[in-house]
Amino acid sequence: MANITTIDSRISAGMAALHAEKLDVVHCLFIPLKDELLLLPNSNVAEVVAYEEPTPFSDAPPWLLGRVSWRERLIPLISFGVISGKNKRSTVSKNSRIIVLNTLNGNSELPYVSIISQGIPHLESINEKNIKDVENQEIDERQSILRHVKVGEKEAMIPDIDDIEARLIRLHS
Repeated sequence: MANITTIDSRISAGMAALHAEKLDVVHCLFIPLKDELLLLPNSNVAEVVAYEEPTPFSDAPPWLLGRVSWRERLIPLISFGVISGKNKRSTVSKNSRIIVLNTLNGNSELPYVSIISQGIPHLESINEKNIKDVENQEIDERQSILRHVKVGEKEAMIPDIDDIEARLIRLHS
Protein backbone atom coordinates (compact mmCIF):
# COMPACT_ATOMS: atom_id res chain seq x y z
CA MET A 1 0.00 0.00 0.00
CA ALA A 2 2.89 2.36 0.76
CA ASN A 3 4.24 1.79 -2.75
CA ILE A 4 0.95 2.83 -4.37
CA THR A 5 0.86 5.96 -2.22
CA THR A 6 4.48 6.77 -3.15
CA ILE A 7 3.81 6.23 -6.86
CA ASP A 8 0.59 8.25 -6.64
CA SER A 9 2.40 11.17 -4.94
CA ARG A 10 5.18 11.06 -7.56
CA ILE A 11 2.62 11.17 -10.36
CA SER A 12 0.84 14.07 -8.66
CA ALA A 13 4.12 15.92 -8.16
CA GLY A 14 5.14 15.23 -11.76
CA MET A 15 1.80 16.45 -13.12
CA ALA A 16 2.04 19.58 -10.96
CA ALA A 17 5.57 20.24 -12.24
CA LEU A 18 4.47 19.65 -15.83
CA HIS A 19 1.50 21.95 -15.36
CA ALA A 20 3.71 24.65 -13.83
CA GLU A 21 6.20 24.31 -16.70
CA LYS A 22 3.46 24.77 -19.29
CA LEU A 23 2.34 27.97 -17.58
CA ASP A 24 5.90 29.32 -17.83
CA VAL A 25 5.97 28.92 -21.61
CA VAL A 26 5.24 32.02 -23.67
CA HIS A 27 4.22 31.59 -27.29
CA CYS A 28 6.15 34.20 -29.28
CA LEU A 29 6.59 35.28 -32.87
CA PHE A 30 9.95 35.88 -34.50
CA ILE A 31 9.32 38.69 -36.98
CA PRO A 32 11.90 38.97 -39.77
CA LEU A 33 13.15 42.43 -40.65
CA LYS A 34 15.74 43.29 -43.31
CA ASP A 35 18.65 41.67 -41.46
CA GLU A 36 17.35 41.32 -37.91
CA LEU A 37 14.59 39.60 -35.96
CA LEU A 38 12.01 41.06 -33.61
CA LEU A 39 10.54 38.90 -30.86
CA LEU A 40 7.06 39.54 -29.51
CA PRO A 41 4.61 37.54 -27.44
CA ASN A 42 1.93 36.10 -29.68
CA SER A 43 -0.70 37.93 -27.61
CA ASN A 44 0.86 41.24 -28.67
CA VAL A 45 0.23 40.52 -32.35
CA ALA A 46 -3.32 41.15 -33.50
CA GLU A 47 -2.84 39.91 -37.08
CA VAL A 48 -0.38 39.43 -39.93
CA VAL A 49 -1.69 40.74 -43.26
CA ALA A 50 -0.42 41.13 -46.81
CA TYR A 51 1.54 44.29 -47.53
CA GLU A 52 -0.40 47.21 -48.94
CA GLU A 53 0.94 50.61 -49.84
CA PRO A 54 0.22 53.02 -46.97
CA THR A 55 -1.51 56.37 -47.33
CA PRO A 56 1.27 58.80 -46.41
CA PHE A 57 0.99 61.50 -43.75
CA SER A 58 2.16 64.98 -44.65
CA ASP A 59 5.31 66.09 -42.79
CA ALA A 60 5.74 62.73 -41.03
CA PRO A 61 9.12 61.53 -39.77
CA PRO A 62 10.76 58.91 -42.03
CA TRP A 63 9.86 56.04 -39.66
CA LEU A 64 6.12 56.77 -39.98
CA LEU A 65 5.32 55.44 -43.43
CA GLY A 66 1.65 56.36 -43.35
CA ARG A 67 -1.53 54.58 -42.40
CA VAL A 68 -3.09 51.37 -43.59
CA SER A 69 -6.66 50.19 -43.47
CA TRP A 70 -7.28 47.23 -41.19
CA ARG A 71 -10.71 46.02 -40.06
CA GLU A 72 -12.31 49.36 -40.94
CA ARG A 73 -9.66 51.31 -39.01
CA LEU A 74 -6.76 53.40 -40.20
CA ILE A 75 -3.65 52.47 -38.24
CA PRO A 76 -0.11 53.88 -38.40
CA LEU A 77 2.49 51.85 -40.30
CA ILE A 78 6.00 52.07 -38.90
CA SER A 79 9.39 51.00 -40.19
CA PHE A 80 11.06 49.48 -37.13
CA GLY A 81 14.49 49.67 -38.73
CA VAL A 82 14.07 53.42 -39.18
CA ILE A 83 12.40 54.22 -35.82
CA SER A 84 15.10 52.29 -33.97
CA GLY A 85 17.88 54.16 -35.78
CA LYS A 86 19.38 51.31 -37.81
CA ASN A 87 18.21 52.24 -41.31
CA LYS A 88 17.66 55.55 -43.08
CA ARG A 89 14.62 54.28 -45.00
CA SER A 90 12.30 51.33 -45.10
CA THR A 91 12.64 48.37 -47.42
CA VAL A 92 9.65 46.72 -49.06
CA SER A 93 9.87 43.44 -50.97
CA LYS A 94 7.48 40.91 -52.47
CA ASN A 95 7.68 39.01 -49.14
CA SER A 96 6.79 42.02 -47.00
CA ARG A 97 3.91 41.72 -44.55
CA ILE A 98 2.18 44.11 -42.21
CA ILE A 99 2.22 43.04 -38.57
CA VAL A 100 -0.64 44.62 -36.63
CA LEU A 101 0.26 45.04 -32.95
CA ASN A 102 -1.92 45.68 -29.94
CA THR A 103 -0.70 48.73 -28.05
CA LEU A 104 -0.30 48.19 -24.34
CA ASN A 105 -1.68 51.28 -22.63
CA GLY A 106 -5.39 51.03 -23.41
CA ASN A 107 -5.39 54.25 -25.43
CA SER A 108 -8.70 54.16 -27.31
CA GLU A 109 -7.36 56.56 -29.96
CA LEU A 110 -4.33 54.34 -30.66
CA PRO A 111 -5.28 50.71 -29.89
CA TYR A 112 -3.09 49.36 -32.73
CA VAL A 113 0.10 50.14 -34.59
CA SER A 114 1.65 48.19 -37.43
CA ILE A 115 5.16 47.44 -38.60
CA ILE A 116 6.59 46.08 -41.84
CA SER A 117 8.16 42.64 -41.78
CA GLN A 118 10.27 41.13 -44.54
CA GLY A 119 8.61 37.74 -44.41
CA ILE A 120 6.18 35.57 -42.54
CA PRO A 121 6.71 35.47 -38.76
CA HIS A 122 7.20 32.08 -37.18
CA LEU A 123 5.93 30.84 -33.83
CA GLU A 124 8.18 29.53 -31.10
CA SER A 125 7.47 28.57 -27.49
CA ILE A 126 9.91 30.23 -25.12
CA ASN A 127 10.59 29.74 -21.43
CA GLU A 128 13.09 31.20 -18.97
CA LYS A 129 15.60 28.45 -19.74
CA ASN A 130 15.96 29.17 -23.45
CA ILE A 131 16.05 32.99 -23.50
CA LYS A 132 19.11 34.99 -22.50
CA ASP A 133 19.94 38.68 -22.54
CA VAL A 134 22.70 39.70 -24.94
CA GLU A 135 25.00 42.67 -24.53
CA ASN A 136 25.42 44.55 -27.79
CA GLN A 137 26.57 48.17 -27.61
CA GLU A 138 25.32 49.00 -31.11
CA ILE A 139 21.80 47.75 -30.35
CA ASP A 140 21.80 49.11 -26.79
CA GLU A 141 22.29 52.63 -28.20
CA ARG A 142 19.31 52.38 -30.55
CA GLN A 143 15.80 53.63 -29.74
CA SER A 144 12.54 51.75 -29.20
CA ILE A 145 14.30 48.52 -28.18
CA LEU A 146 13.40 47.05 -24.81
CA ARG A 147 15.83 44.11 -24.78
CA HIS A 148 18.26 42.26 -27.01
CA VAL A 149 17.99 38.50 -26.47
CA LYS A 150 19.18 35.16 -27.72
CA VAL A 151 16.84 32.19 -28.05
CA GLY A 152 18.75 29.09 -29.03
CA GLU A 153 20.94 30.26 -31.92
CA LYS A 154 18.69 33.20 -32.88
CA GLU A 155 19.34 36.74 -31.73
CA ALA A 156 16.36 39.06 -31.63
CA MET A 157 15.22 42.41 -30.31
CA ILE A 158 12.16 42.92 -28.17
CA PRO A 159 10.65 46.21 -29.32
CA ASP A 160 9.52 48.82 -26.81
CA ILE A 161 5.89 49.18 -27.88
CA ASP A 162 5.27 51.76 -25.11
CA ASP A 163 8.02 53.97 -26.58
CA ILE A 164 6.64 53.63 -30.11
CA GLU A 165 3.16 54.48 -28.86
CA ALA A 166 4.46 57.51 -26.94
CA ARG A 167 6.36 58.76 -30.00
CA LEU A 168 3.21 58.49 -32.12
CA ILE A 169 1.15 60.33 -29.51
CA ARG A 170 3.75 63.13 -29.30
CA LEU A 171 3.43 63.61 -33.06
CA HIS A 172 -0.29 64.27 -32.74
CA SER A 173 -0.12 66.62 -29.74
